[in-house]
Amino acid sequence: MTKLSFPVSQPIYRWYQDFWIKYYFKYVLPKITSTTHAGVRLDLSHLSLKVRNRILNVGYEDHEKQMCQDFLKPDDSVLEIGGAIGFIGLFCQKLLGIKKYITVEANPLTVEILKKNYELNNLTPNVWNLALARTDGKVQLNVGGDFWENFVTEGAPKNRVNSIEVSSVSMESLLEKAGPGTNVLIIDIEGAESCIDFSRLPENITKLIIEIHPAVLGHETTYDIISKILSRGFRVAREEGDTFAFLRK
Repeated sequence: MTKLSFPVSQPIYRWYQDFWIKYYFKYVLPKITSTTHAGVRLDLSHLSLKVRNRILNVGYEDHEKQMCQDFLKPDDSVLEIGGAIGFIGLFCQKLLGIKKYITVEANPLTVEILKKNYELNNLTPNVWNLALARTDGKVQLNVGGDFWENFVTEGAPKNRVNSIEVSSVSMESLLEKAGPGTNVLIIDIEGAESCIDFSRLPENITKLIIEIHPAVLGHETTYDIISKILSRGFRVAREEGDTFAFLRK
């Protein structure tokens, strides 16, 4: 935000801040339809003003990006669950040189944005339009908010006002489909990590970058997930907010 270069009273400064924020969201942000973030070109035209502002000014996927940069190597084989608009996948492939990369994204509309972003960066995604769940089949996905607010819903159909039906897949099926060469998991699925039995992670998975959502899961489930990951021989290589990097030999 532009700062005033001359002394002003607090009330005037607050008025200026409020005016600039309203002006920025009403007249400036709507005209910004693309950007380059951390070397990755992104199409913003189908994103809300809130999301555009987050990408342009606040910081978007900063913790995950830094962990990928610090812990992943070009010869890693990655399965990303919760690919969103494709930023992390593009960063890993374009900037880190990772060639074996599979993205899983539940929302078909978000998949189309992801594909557009890959096109902007002259890459072709290996993307599976699937929602992680406890079993293979069909689930209801709430798509009422921004893409990072999508989540699998439960309960009677009458309560699923903003939901669509999507294909679901279990973690075991995903890992089988990805193949035994996969050694990295990147997971950000808005609470659906509770569907994963982390005590059964196969030995070929040696790196795990995950955002855990205690506000959705509750602290007991959150600690249970971390405990199960550690029981598989992982160590916490880094913790930033709710994002963790786990490594094992």
